[in-house]
Parts: sequence; C-alpha cells; structure tokens
Amino acid sequence: MGLPCVIEAFTAIFKTGSISNKCCSELVVLGKFCHSALVKRTLENPLFKDLNPATIIAKSIETWNNCLALISSPSP
Repeated sequence: MGLPCVIEAFTAIFKTGSISNKCCSELVVLGKFCHSALVKRTLENPLFKDLNPATIIAKSIETWNNCLALISSPSP
C-alpha cells in the first residue's frame, strides 16, 4: 500500500474518516491476514493504549468488509 492509502485506512479505522475506492483496492490486495495483523500490532503500541480495542477491531472489520464488497461488486 502506498503511504497516502495507509494514512487513509488508518484514519478510517483508528480515528474518524472514510477510505476511497482506490485505497480500498490497495487494502484488499494487501489481504485480510496482513490487514488484521497490522491493526493488532498497532493496538499493541503504547501510543494507542487509550483506544478501546473492541471498537477498533469492529471498525477494522467494517472497513475490510466495506472495501471487499466495493471491490467485488461491478462498477456501474
């Protein structure tokens, strides 16, 4: 994933924001295993100790599922 898309995905999961179609494509290419591992690893960082892991994991799953549905559906 390119840095702009990493930032976009991070913002969508760890803060408040959305992820573009382009970045959804890059996220899906990255793969679910890597996506989940990166989210888990970020949550282990002391800088993010104040975040609620259940909320972040839920947002991570939601972001993944939305991107997967977007990429899997044909464009009009």
